[in-house]
Order: sequence, then structure tokens, then C-alpha cells
Amino acid sequence: MTDKPSPNRRKPGSGSSPRKPRPAGSRPAGSGPSGSKPTGSRPTGRKPVERKPQGQKPADRKQQRPERKPPSRQTTPRGSQRHGTRRPHSLKSSRPQKRSYHLIVNQLAGNQPETSIKLAKKFDRSLKRAGHESTIHEAATWDEFTQQVIKSLRERPYALIVFGGDGSVRMAASRVARAKGLLGIIPCGQYNNIFRSLYGHNDGEAALEIVRSEYQMRIDAGLANGNFFLGSLISGLVPNIIERLGVKKLPRLSMTWSKLLGHAAEDTMPLTTTLKVDTFTFKAQPLILNIHILSHLMTLRFAPAAVPDDGRVALIYDGEGTRDTVIHYLRDLKKDRYQYSDGVQILRGTRVSITPAKGRKWLIDGDEIEFSGEEIGIEVLNRILRIFSNAPENS
Repeated sequence: MTDKPSPNRRKPGSGSSPRKPRPAGSRPAGSGPSGSKPTGSRPTGRKPVERKPQGQKPADRKQQRPERKPPSRQTTPRGSQRHGTRRPHSLKSSRPQKRSYHLIVNQLAGNQPETSIKLAKKFDRSLKRAGHESTIHEAATWDEFTQQVIKSLRERPYALIVFGGDGSVRMAASRVARAKGLLGIIPCGQYNNIFRSLYGHNDGEAALEIVRSEYQMRIDAGLANGNFFLGSLISGLVPNIIERLGVKKLPRLSMTWSKLLGHAAEDTMPLTTTLKVDTFTFKAQPLILNIHILSHLMTLRFAPAAVPDDGRVALIYDGEGTRDTVIHYLRDLKKDRYQYSDGVQILRGTRVSITPAKGRKWLIDGDEIEFSGEEIGIEVLNRILRIFSNAPENS
């Protein structure tokens, strides 16, 4: 029986050498455990089979991956080693500058001079703790107060702080406006009408905080035949009321107030007066004749429409000089509910003239003054004085 040739056996004489036998235990190329071919081998056209690890699901595999945290930003402050040692510009500008303050106390103002001195010493300590220079000047007479204001302004301080009443503020303001300086007001007088009109209260401690805030604003001033004033120029009934009050405060009871008004009205005689507001000229016989740049007088809000920096003054007058009309007006004014009408009127303008000036008692910011001429001409100096403010000027 003859053996049949194997189908895998090559025929002799085909031109190719027979395949060598494979050594025992060896594997062909590309049959490793990973099933991947070596680099540079010819692709077979089949997709590689993804082999899963034994005993592990794809979901479990995903859960075991560590969560990647976002890189944390280094909050290195400016000025550190990372950004160099240069300090930002904002820190340089935030340093308080060393400034010079002159504090002038008028011991004649008000009824309690020890209160004004106490406030001045308290403010002096706070300024020195902040690194500023501060000097206190106490004036026992009016001439001494005037000379001290002039002497302090020659040294060009950052601010002149006045502890006094309306008369003290008026005199210092006239010098400060001329020197183009800065004025601070601490109310220590009887009425403090200027401070009330500007800030709405009469608190000395709060006034110190206003000066510390260093906010500033500009306000108007007036000239009456060359005499400087800030608040009011008045004649007629109101000066007689102030004279009768003396150093006392306004009475709280309506009956006492009405009795005081009646006695003051009997002492006041109406005079025929020619008034001119801008180009409008007319005649009247007023018992009340007030010129206001600021609103308050005798702690009362006489001119609610007065604005301290609009370049105009307010003229308040009664046309007929009737005592009952004026008394009724002042009663309601004390209750802050009077409406200006035909009885007592208010006009506003940039220039006012009054004729005659003689034969009348005049008060300018609370101080008595005499006019030599027949006519008084009043003009406004718009925004001529710099003072401290409790808020920024643009707010």
C-alpha cells in the first residue's frame, strides 16, 4: 500500500526550500499576549480586539480613576517677591499727608468759653495722633482774635479752624477768602446761624467729624457797601427781637413767644423804603427787612429757598407794615409752616439796593453796623469761600 502525499507538503522541484520546523515552545510574531504586532509590521486589515481586564467592569474602572482637581491660583499680593518689590501707586497715594492746622478760639463767643476750649484741645490731640501739625490760639478780646487770624494766615496753614459764633466766623471768613485758604467752623456761639444753614444742626462734636472728613465745598458771600457777610443783613423788627432776648434762647411756649413779638413790634416804626432787586424797583413800608444768603436767622429758617452757592440773595419784606400780619408770620415761622404770600414776600436776585439806609438799626451776621451813605448796595461774590463739607461736592 503506497502512502498519499500530504496536502501541505511542497512538491519537489517547485523552486522553494521546504519550511523549517518550528522550535518547541516558540510562538510566531504578532501572537504575543497583547495580540499586537511589532512596530513596522504589515497591517492585517483586522481591528484589534480590546481585551478587558478580568474581574473588572468598565464602570468600576471609571470610578477608580482619581479626580483631577483644577490648579489653584496663587494669590500672591502685589508688591511680593513674585511681582517684584515695587509698591502699587494706590498705596503711595493713600498715605496721609502731613498738614498744618491753626485752631483759633474766641473766648467771648457764647456763654460757655470752657466748652470751646475743651473741643479745641480734643481736636488738637486727634490731629497730632494722625501725624499733622496743630496749634491752638486762645483770644480773650475781639482785637486779639482779629490779630491772631491775620497772623495765622501769614503762615499759610492747610486750614484755619474757628471756634466761635456767627461774628467770629464772618470776620475769619473775610480774611480766609482773601487769602484763598480753607475755613473750618466749630459752632460755639449763641445762635450759630451760619453753621445751621450749612450743615443742618448745631453739634460741636459732629462739626469736628466734618473737618476730619476733609471734604470741601465753595459757598457765596455778600458785600453790603463793601462790608463782607455770609449769612444775613437785617433791619426792622428782627433786630429788636434779638435785643430783647439778650443772651436768652427763644421761648418754647407760644404764649411767651407771642408776647415777645408784640413788645418788639411796638418798638418798631415802619419807614418808606425804595427797594430794587436786579431791575425791579418798588416802594414799601416794611416792619421786616431781611437780606439772606443763608437760610437761618435766630435759629429759625427764614429763607428756605436760599442756596449757599447759586450766586443770589433773598429779600424778605412785608409791604404794608401791619403788626398783626408780621406777628402771625413769625408765629408760624417758629413752627416751620409759614407760606410766603401777599403779607410777607420773598424775592431773589443777584443785586439788591435799599434806600434810605440812615435812621435804621442794622445787624450784619448778628453784629451791629452803621452805614454812612443813603443807599445800601448788596452784591454776591459767587463761590468765593472754601469750607469743609460733610459730603463730596459732586454728590
